[in-house]
Amino acid sequence: MMWLERSQAPDTEDYGLLVAAATVAGSTTAHAVRDLLHYHGIRATTGPAHTTRHPDRHRVLVFPEDAVRAYEILVDNTV
Repeated sequence: MMWLERSQAPDTEDYGLLVAAATVAGSTTAHAVRDLLHYHGIRATTGPAHTTRHPDRHRVLVFPEDAVRAYEILVDNTV
């Protein structure tokens, strides 16, 4: 039997059924974006963005059926 050792992070991030609607710097910003989406009736949560270049990045995650609407809300509310 041969044991394999993973020496680096996977190429893709797996959030199960959820997809990333936004990537932001810091958990405070991630929670603000999540709250904005909740205000508009979109179920959202936050999670870490698994990146070594920017360790403080966070993802705002939504269900795929809400992704387009979430994008539109974020575009409308971005300066």
